[in-house]
Amino acid sequence: METRVTPTFCRICEPSCGLLAETQGGKFVGLKPDNKHPITKGFACHKGLLFGDIHNDVDRLMSPLRKQRGTEKDDEFSEVSWDIALDRISESIKGIQNRYGKDAVGIYVGNPVAFNTLGSQSVGSFAAALETRSMFSSGTQDCANKFACSEAVYGTSTLHPIPDIEKSQYILVFGENPKVSHMSFMSIANPMVSFKKAKSDGATIRYVNPRRIESVSDKDNEWVHIKPDTDLYLLAALLNEMDRMGLFIDRVIAEHGRNIDGLRKFIQPYTAAVVSHVIGIPAEKIITLAREFGEAESASIHMSTGVNMGRQGTLCYWLLQMMSFVTGNLDKAGGNRYSPGFYPATKAGRVTQEEVFFSSEFGDLRYVRGMLPANLLSNMIESEESPIKALVVVAGNPLLSVAGESSLRQAFEKLDLLVCLDIYQNATAELADYLLPCCDMLERSDINICGLGMQNESYVQFTDAVVNPLGERREEWWILNEIMKRVNGSRALDRSQDIHARTRKMLSASAIKIEDLKRASSNTITLKRKKEGVFYRDWIQTKDKRVDCCPRIFTCALNKANDIFVELTMESPYQVKLINLRTNYMQNSWFQNVKKLKRGKHLDNPLHISPFDAARLRVEDGDSVYVETHYGRLQAQIFIDNTLRQGAVAMTHGWGNDKTKGMNVALNNPGVNVNKIMPTGIGSYEKISNQSFLTGVPVNIIKMVS
Repeated sequence: METRVTPTFCRICEPSCGLLAETQGGKFVGLKPDNKHPITKGFACHKGLLFGDIHNDVDRLMSPLRKQRGTEKDDEFSEVSWDIALDRISESIKGIQNRYGKDAVGIYVGNPVAFNTLGSQSVGSFAAALETRSMFSSGTQDCANKFACSEAVYGTSTLHPIPDIEKSQYILVFGENPKVSHMSFMSIANPMVSFKKAKSDGATIRYVNPRRIESVSDKDNEWVHIKPDTDLYLLAALLNEMDRMGLFIDRVIAEHGRNIDGLRKFIQPYTAAVVSHVIGIPAEKIITLAREFGEAESASIHMSTGVNMGRQGTLCYWLLQMMSFVTGNLDKAGGNRYSPGFYPATKAGRVTQEEVFFSSEFGDLRYVRGMLPANLLSNMIESEESPIKALVVVAGNPLLSVAGESSLRQAFEKLDLLVCLDIYQNATAELADYLLPCCDMLERSDINICGLGMQNESYVQFTDAVVNPLGERREEWWILNEIMKRVNGSRALDRSQDIHARTRKMLSASAIKIEDLKRASSNTITLKRKKEGVFYRDWIQTKDKRVDCCPRIFTCALNKANDIFVELTMESPYQVKLINLRTNYMQNSWFQNVKKLKRGKHLDNPLHISPFDAARLRVEDGDSVYVETHYGRLQAQIFIDNTLRQGAVAMTHGWGNDKTKGMNVALNNPGVNVNKIMPTGIGSYEKISNQSFLTGVPVNIIKMVS
């Protein structure tokens, strides 16, 4: 039988690596790297190449399912037709909104939606059609701080200057492991190749992390081993020392900045000597880092989830932007630059509202890119004033990805309606009233929308569906459209119209048509790199076109930062803090069921601990321990790990499938849900960004006695 090869691309993480999909007789056969792809050039990691295992998984949802409420099999699912499922869901939504109000229907959006062009467009339309403001997303677990900071500093949530790695002479990386994660808020297929090229051209690279990550080269002294969740004070000290050395570029600040005095006021107390003990880095090392960065011919800086998910992720991202701006490295080759891609989205993310907070029964709240803090989801379901009575979950698994599993379980049981649109019957879906089977990335058309504005090399790629959907799988946009149509007659997309109309309009900004992409090699068109020098004229969206060096909205957070620093000075030197550990064997809920990733030491998620802390606590490899916080306790196995600095312990998230009957591989290798002991509820998140506190969390470790 003839094998057909179709160019496509991965939609698991931001690089969107080019792939070739092989089919025979309309059936999927396999995936391999696209060696002729003009950007990714044959690079593809095992996650993308393993997606065929997800596509063909026998545990995939194939038809709509409904919980058999009110029968002897009350907790079991049975198949139901699409029409019946959609009719009943829509009737329930209408009834709930009529009785409790529009906001009584909540929506939770998972990470995969960001990689789904039509899906991401339809979610916003769905919320607008239902007139609900009860929106939540996985973004408040890993990156909401960046959107909030960009709004405050640059006037738009969609302006995130990326490091110009290959042209940089000095690169500072906070809380990120490029070799494993392939970077976030930067779309680059194989970052380690770029880092190696930069080093071969004489660049110095420093990785700031509590763990000696896989990206680090020991021989080059690249690891700066910081104490968990103290990055803010290192950044403040670096700025302080650079200012003292006269390394701020006054001309740039005067021409393009404002509120510099506010920045200087905040960093003034945080000298290298003052912060050294708190962050665990010698003062001399801090001063050296400051001098190296400030004196480099070009310097770039980047950070990711290892800092985002701490207590003060927004302030960290702010000072990171200031590191680039005040040294003249923003909008400079080899520094940090904006890469607009095929559609400059900075105007689309522009924010004009000055007062963003509003009063609620949970205190002052705000929306970040339309989303409320997911850490309040259970509270809002159990609200006495205005409870959420229905929840629609789109490609998400909040039961495991949001903090506070026990409170979420309790809250979800009180919902009148829980609907999950997904490819699996995941942990959250086990509690649902309806499960609606969705297409995967091989079964839908798409463009590489997720990396827009953050591409190292700008390009756009289109892919048709590689195969027809198996079973009764449907695309998310279609499902949401059908519900909207039944609820109030509205719809965002229609098969009788051009469903890619919005995408075509975006592409027209670069004079590109989908038909052009289909004719191009690898269905890909590359774009010329935009020249530096127009950032302050074209991209920044503040009213005066200036960088706000100390936004007023940060006032309370800055005061709190000073209080936290005082607390840290009094903290026990033996306090252990739990950080998140990224591995090549877990990505998101969909990869929990891939058998090939369950092997050796990756059958579960043990507690990684340094030899020093293991000796002090008298624990050995394989010992069972309790890990406790103020929010709960979990049981884990010890894994002694010499890559961790003293005082840091680590676990991988994405586990905890002991009750996930619909995913057999995951059920047989459940691991433990780290988020069940993370801070949850009122006061558990960063107020200015809605970002959850999920790394650097103080824990107690207690050896279990047999």
